[in-house]
Amino acid sequence: MQEYLEKLLYFWAAITAIGLVLVIVYWAISTIIYVAFISLFIAIVAAAFYQFYWIKKD
Repeated sequence: MQEYLEKLLYFWAAITAIGLVLVIVYWAISTIIYVAFISLFIAIVAAAFYQFYWIKKD
């Protein structure tokens, strides 16, 4: 019985570790994509401001 519980504990720990790694990878990718889209939006706004307002200021 003790061997069964020991294997069960190892199996549970392995599944938990794999799940945590998957969650961390998913969180990292989604955060990177989120930040990239916000940066893209800011870059588009800044380029449009520069192109249509700042250059024609003179």
